[in-house]
Amino acid sequence: MQGPRHDGRIRPAAAPRARACRVRRLPAPLALSELACAWADRGPLVLLDSADPDGGRARWSVLGAEPFAVFTAGPDGCTLDGEAVAGSALEALDAVLARYALPAEAGATLPFRGGALGYLAYELLHELEEVPAAAADDLPVPRAQLLLCDAALVHDHDRDETWLVANGFGEEAAEAAARADARLAQWAARVAGTAVGPAPAPRVPDPQRLDEAALVARGVVPRLDAVAYRAVVARARAHIRAGDLFEVCTTNRFQTGFTGDTAALYRALRRVNPAPFAAWLKLPGVEVLSASPERFLRRDARGSVETAPIKGTRPRAADPAADRALRDALAASEKDRAENVMIVDLARNDLGRVCGLGSVSVPSLCAVHSYAFVHQLVSTVRGRLRPGTSTGALLRAAFPGGSMTGAPKVEAMRRIAALEPVARGVFSGAIGYVDFEGALDLSIVIRTFVKVGDALTFHVGGAVVWDSDPASEHQEILDKAAGLVAALDLVCEHEPPGRRANVTETARAQAPGRRANVTETARAQAGRRSLRVGRSGPGGGRARRVPREHRPPAGGRTSRRPRERRPPGRRANVTEGDDRSGSDVRGLAGAEHAPCG
Repeated sequence: MQGPRHDGRIRPAAAPRARACRVRRLPAPLALSELACAWADRGPLVLLDSADPDGGRARWSVLGAEPFAVFTAGPDGCTLDGEAVAGSALEALDAVLARYALPAEAGATLPFRGGALGYLAYELLHELEEVPAAAADDLPVPRAQLLLCDAALVHDHDRDETWLVANGFGEEAAEAAARADARLAQWAARVAGTAVGPAPAPRVPDPQRLDEAALVARGVVPRLDAVAYRAVVARARAHIRAGDLFEVCTTNRFQTGFTGDTAALYRALRRVNPAPFAAWLKLPGVEVLSASPERFLRRDARGSVETAPIKGTRPRAADPAADRALRDALAASEKDRAENVMIVDLARNDLGRVCGLGSVSVPSLCAVHSYAFVHQLVSTVRGRLRPGTSTGALLRAAFPGGSMTGAPKVEAMRRIAALEPVARGVFSGAIGYVDFEGALDLSIVIRTFVKVGDALTFHVGGAVVWDSDPASEHQEILDKAAGLVAALDLVCEHEPPGRRANVTETARAQAPGRRANVTETARAQAGRRSLRVGRSGPGGGRARRVPREHRPPAGGRTSRRPRERRPPGRRANVTEGDDRSGSDVRGLAGAEHAPCG
């Protein structure tokens, strides 16, 4: 039997026997971003917003609301509307989706016809690999939160058409059909009763390069100041020089306070930095506003899977000739191409764990894509999943995205845990949908605000390789933050004085003192050789060095493509414990910084 929810909605039975799906094209297209803003006070919702089609890579937008259940995963287990679900997060998600993975009439060919929409946080990796936790998790969020939606709106940007999808579940086919018809009529009436205008036109960006002092003056405070972040990059290079890593993605968190209207902030973000995989999530306890340009995973109903990692960045310039020169320099950069190719090789390895032999290919390598504030190198890796591969199995093979870790992947995650002072949370995880019928589309969580209470944060980061220069890496993260800061500036232009984003006087007072110098001890640690990379095998758990031919020469350059030298089902392992030697660098930016707001 289906039971009533607290809001009067009907939740399907734990194991319905029949499903019906209804699909209807609306008489006129809708701006789903504007509809989401109009529905923002109606409870949880997820908007997956292809605000920039990016040459056809992002064709569809999806809006899900009024979920019949909420799936939540945390360190203490998984729940569905508060009821425990056995297993790890990915096992529990597979089990929940299997309850509703029932055949339904074909109807229109849409990528999403009901299912789960939400996020997977970076810290979900602790259920997949033996990686130590970060030093602090001061703004904790669930490891996963997904809305189970039986109804949604889907917009086709190629044809400028909006479709309404509604599902019904029951013990018999007739019962399921009646519920689907009722749900379709209910949503059609609600859409018709909501006044929705066109989305505001994109604002022509003014690509000014950011300065950390100017950010702090705005009340946007970094967790690690410039000196401390450069020290982290230096330590990362020391690991590379020692042969522990080929590449590692280091990140920094910025924080301010925001008590304004998040719908206005999302509109502003969408205007100044339209992105192919933008998203707005209003979930219990957390809001996420994303302008991600990067696809993590897409799987269609036929079992074809794709990932499109981004590595390699140049800022945009207002002058067209200077902008072309920056784009051309990125395309020709040996260092940036090496960053990208290393992650492509990692992605091939990840997909190879669940794809058919010989099916993994790279149809596009290091193509330059231009966004509002940066040019970036994008590659595409595709494969065909082995029959019977579940959503959980695919995610277990590929999560988190290699562009946010480095290579070798597991060792990079271990080093990140020692290098970075706070948990990443939603950042570096994934946002998107998993359809009842098995399709999924997930983005990498970058260029993204996360709001917990009045604290508004965003992380930015970049790949560190042997050729990296610490000062340039710090400027790169500021370049990537430009779109987010521009959105804050725009929304604050229109906010009443009492509702503007602000920081406390304590945070302002702390900011100047956060520019502590790197101690001689920290400098010495940055050059110290680190633990060896080990791999368990027939010889036991003996430590193993990365082969000499894959190490960068002293003072030299390398663009060598790395390989995780292990069978597809095996991970590199550390046998001597994790490296926490740099804890004094961790505190240089003031670990006691109070949340802003």
